[in-house]
Amino acid sequence: MTSGVHAMTVSSARTPATRAPDNELYDRGCDLVEAATAIRRVADAPEAVRAVPAALGCIEAALRELLWAAAALEETSARTVEQRSGSADWIAKRRSERMQLGYANLQTALADAERASAAARSLAGRALAAAKAV
Repeated sequence: MTSGVHAMTVSSARTPATRAPDNELYDRGCDLVEAATAIRRVADAPEAVRAVPAALGCIEAALRELLWAAAALEETSARTVEQRSGSADWIAKRRSERMQLGYANLQTALADAERASAAARSLAGRALAAAKAV
């Protein structure tokens, strides 16, 4: 097993053309939780040690994708809020500002987590290589 991350692609064959985007988004979110749960279940198995750096690389790549997804979700939400609320409605404006602050905090946390995962991958790879576990 290598510790690098290979380019990952999502198969479009899994997504029927007639599927509603809201259902697809929700189902993909459920897939994300299911994958994270499966990783957690196998992560403490001693036999999994060789895959630790690679799994951390996958987490890093997933966090990067989630960062971009959060930015897209923010844009979609902001566009909808703007279209459906009047610009003179100060309550809606304050709510929108708080929403955007929440998205900014989420994106910062995801970027920080991505960098932390990269550091953990590097450190785990070196430590395991020194221990001759990889």
